[in-house]
Amino acid sequence: MLRLDKMETVPEDLIVKLINEHEKEKYFIMQEYYEGRNIEILNKKSKGSNDPNNQIINNFAGFITDVSVGYFMGKPVTYTTSVNNETMLEELTDIFKYNDEADENLELAKIQSIKGTAFEILYTDEREDGMVIPRFDVIDPDNIIIAYDKSISKEPSLAIYYYEDVDLEKDETSTVIYLYTDKSVFNYVLKDDALTLIDVMDHHFDLVPIVEFPNNDERQGDFEKVMTLIDAYDNLQSNDMDDSEYHADAYLKIINMSATDADDIQKMKSDRVIKLDEDGDADWLIKNIDHTGKETLKNRIQEDIHKLSMTPNLTDERFAHNLSGVALEFKLWGLEQSSSQKERKFKKGLQRRIELIFNFLKNKARTYEWRDVGITFTRNIPQNLKEIAEVAVKLKGTVSDSTVLSMLPMVDDVAMEQEKIEQEERKAQDNIMKTLYKDIEKDKSAYEPELKTFDLDSAKLY
Repeated sequence: MLRLDKMETVPEDLIVKLINEHEKEKYFIMQEYYEGRNIEILNKKSKGSNDPNNQIINNFAGFITDVSVGYFMGKPVTYTTSVNNETMLEELTDIFKYNDEADENLELAKIQSIKGTAFEILYTDEREDGMVIPRFDVIDPDNIIIAYDKSISKEPSLAIYYYEDVDLEKDETSTVIYLYTDKSVFNYVLKDDALTLIDVMDHHFDLVPIVEFPNNDERQGDFEKVMTLIDAYDNLQSNDMDDSEYHADAYLKIINMSATDADDIQKMKSDRVIKLDEDGDADWLIKNIDHTGKETLKNRIQEDIHKLSMTPNLTDERFAHNLSGVALEFKLWGLEQSSSQKERKFKKGLQRRIELIFNFLKNKARTYEWRDVGITFTRNIPQNLKEIAEVAVKLKGTVSDSTVLSMLPMVDDVAMEQEKIEQEERKAQDNIMKTLYKDIEKDKSAYEPELKTFDLDSAKLY
């Protein structure tokens, strides 16, 4: 983590130094592994000029990230408020919809998983209706540098976003730089070692408008700890294929046939017949391979990859059966621990995003408190719906209806679901009343003729 005190003016030589020292090699390697281009196995050399050189890649890295992100962020984050301020949540929801917030969070979680950290930049944009609204977008860690101050709270003191700009017509390359402080954005261009200030703008967020989403305190990716195991598995698999090709190209050993020449060998190949002397013999010269031992080693490496990355092996036969909720939780225990760490870091990032948005709205005379927004993560976990339903039925009458509803995975908004239930109950009561009214009217009409012919004078009292 880079630590720098806040500065009124950032020296230009410091900007250039930070860019030159920005370590991007790790991010490049991690992205390559995720996309199935494992550098270690692709650099494998053959033992000889005519020897097989298989470079087989098993994309464990992509599997680990996809499973981890799907479990952690497969279901959108939900937001609530503990205060009676519907306008605040409505405006925040409107901003989130405009920015496609659910997809943004998913992309952040993916980059976070691959590269160990992810970044987001906030800026403003004018909608078609003329309203200026906050925007936020993912920034690749390859192109962002963030420095935190030396206080205990570690507030961002500055951030640098930069990228290479290529002018194809002039065949020139320059570096476009945006320096962010808590008040302004400074636009520079770096060309031929000369830094030129192009523009200065206010961003109206009152804080450095860059948000970091670290995967953990060490900023390690989800598969970073098992990369050597992935390399070992790929090497073992590739060498196995090399050995198989060696076996397919085995040498023919001929005993007591020293007079055999090239023409004889060619005739053997075409006729597929070998004529041997009385004491002659022929067989294949092959390498003895311990296939059982190699398979055992591969299985052990594969198990270690899943265990140390805390990612379950979904092809395991034990996952094929209908598991109870408790059994499933045990199998996903490692993944849950990893996701719990992610959640704490990601939640801080989302709170920072909301704080920046509310800072902007405050400058527009709309004051909200970011602490009033509740953030809820929901794991994208396979559910044993029958078991959950049975538990919910048993708990009805013991706990509140809202608690029972919150247990059901198909209910996203408990308050809305309760309102729907109340509406259906009112509708059912109305239908019952209408039916009763019709029955009363029917019975009344049945007695009306007798009432009309009733003669009071002929009536007798007993």
